Amino acid sequence: MHFCTLCIFRRRVGRAHTDNLPLREAERLSTRAAIDDHATRLVLEHGFDAVTVEGICSAAGISRRTLFNYVDSMETAVIGEHPRPLTEDEVSEFTSACHPNLPLAVMGCAFTMSNLFHPYTCGRAASDAIEAGELLRRRKRICQTDPRLSRQRTARYPDIHASLVNAVTSYLEAWPEERQLPSSSSQTEAMTIVAVSTTAIRLGFHLWMEGADPTSEALYARCADALEDMTRLLTKEADKASTAL
Repeated sequence: MHFCTLCIFRRRVGRAHTDNLPLREAERLSTRAAIDDHATRLVLEHGFDAVTVEGICSAAGISRRTLFNYVDSMETAVIGEHPRPLTEDEVSEFTSACHPNLPLAVMGCAFTMSNLFHPYTCGRAASDAIEAGELLRRRKRICQTDPRLSRQRTARYPDIHASLVNAVTSYLEAWPEERQLPSSSSQTEAMTIVAVSTTAIRLGFHLWMEGADPTSEALYARCADALEDMTRLLTKEADKASTAL
């Protein structure tokens, strides 16, 4: 596994305290963290239909107006920000550098697009905030028990998938020497890489949810391990096929 790519991915899902941030920014992150914490806690305890905006505001010690300055709906407070396509700047950044482990780099992009750790994706959180990984676990459990909420996220997945494939296609066209499937089009190779990376994420999520460590670091490790295991398995199968010939 390439060390630099590993570090980049960890910075995207990692967490650092706000001790050195300006006071206003630290307070903003602390308020958002309180909204996330209490919204998910209350819904896990009572169910989504039994929780109100007023109840979340009371638990977080804020006004209704303040809550809607941070989130656009109660659903966002409970399940997090919706996934989004990559921006032009993000695509440019991705395609401008060579990635020794492209599937791992694609996993990093997928996490960025998912918004699963927003507003922690910048690596900052209030020192008293719930850990980003534990918050995500709460949201996964909520979606598992209430498919209505889960569908709000998955409805955007086709557009997100297309954005990721387009970014990888652009990367392969910018770095043709990095291609591994020269007999296929760059788009087909990109679709294959995205399929491998997102499958590893799904497997890693499952292993992480079943594990004892709820941190975002552990989630990354499970996804990276899943990708490495898949690569090792497919490489061995290819070697066997080549030997048989």
